[in-house]
Amino acid sequence: MRHTLPKSYILRGYQTFSRIISSGASIQGTYLTSYVVSRPSDHPGAMIGFTVSKKRTPLAVQRNRIKRLIKETVRKHFSAIISEAKSKKVAVEIVVSYKGEKQKLPTLKEHDLEPEWMQHQQQILEKL
Repeated sequence: MRHTLPKSYILRGYQTFSRIISSGASIQGTYLTSYVVSRPSDHPGAMIGFTVSKKRTPLAVQRNRIKRLIKETVRKHFSAIISEAKSKKVAVEIVVSYKGEKQKLPTLKEHDLEPEWMQHQQQILEKL
């Protein structure tokens, strides 16, 4: 069994991210901000993308670590969003952006992000 998000669920492309961030509903948290766009579709499902800004996290090593933590947190619970989107025949696109503080980077762990992602997921499911 694979323990990663399949590539077919991951968003790519600057224009896609820009469109979702500019037109999507945002969900704010301490560490994460989620932008969500949903629309009725003949091909229902969910796609997700991850961003960590250079301005907030200047070192690539730190940005990549944060993305890995966020991806792992989301991967564990993303199937609920996929199944809900398919049952309601909706295409959902989500961009999760890290907005935490620089001081928290060395001590940031998956268990810090998980409760916040669960709140975001609950709000996303309510909006579908």
